[in-house]
Amino acid sequence: MTFTYKQTKVHFTSSGEGEPIILLHGFLENSSMWKDLQQQLSETHSVFALDLPGHGNTEAIGYIHTMEEYAALVLAFADHQKMDNFSVIGHSMGGYVALALAEPNPHACLGGSGSERIKKLILLNSSPLADSESKKKERNRAITMIQKHPEAFVRMAVKHLFLPEDQKRLSAEINLAISEAEQCSQQGIINTLKGMRDRKDRTEVLRQMLERSLIVLGEEDKVVNFEKTKAIAEKEGVPLKILPGGHMSHMEFPDMLLKTVQEFLSR
Repeated sequence: MTFTYKQTKVHFTSSGEGEPIILLHGFLENSSMWKDLQQQLSETHSVFALDLPGHGNTEAIGYIHTMEEYAALVLAFADHQKMDNFSVIGHSMGGYVALALAEPNPHACLGGSGSERIKKLILLNSSPLADSESKKKERNRAITMIQKHPEAFVRMAVKHLFLPEDQKRLSAEINLAISEAEQCSQQGIINTLKGMRDRKDRTEVLRQMLERSLIVLGEEDKVVNFEKTKAIAEKEGVPLKILPGGHMSHMEFPDMLLKTVQEFLSR
């Protein structure tokens, strides 16, 4: 299925009935990463998973995919589906988008800004922090590499999302993730790297969503700054669930993640 945003067809999947949930994938991922979780949650909810621009079957838009642009797209999708209120689960970059969506926006259309309409917010293997200076330099190096060696970059970047000790156990999942990431266009990858690099800190937004938010972290996550994100959650009083494993909780420990999500949504 598709809907149109800025003359671009945005692909999404839909399943189930009940209170709506929007699933937002991470960098080099697409809506298919949610296949199992979407099926399980759709037993009690209407669940939508989007291909954000530059990922899956949705083409890139412009020259940079800011988190604000992605958030505006999600809000437009909610308007298209006539959702007054909805919950959001964002994995990694999807969490950055979810927080941008949760930022108060007095100029929002139709049903109001995301901050008014988000019922529950789950940051999965994600953080409200902006990129550090060293991380920004890493993003710039990645942009250079994708321009010169796109296939090598994709393989390396996807493998980096998984812990070394999981490379064998999850080899089939890793190969599938690489094949999915190879669907991303070179321009889409560059646009998204720029958007993640330039995103701002949204700790204050998370603070305003305190009673409606949950952070789920893998205790060995090497992609998100685990210690700093954990410290923010504890300082601000944001509910925090720490799972075993690293950055790919939906593949590493899917049953534990499902239980965590279901318990939070049912509160």
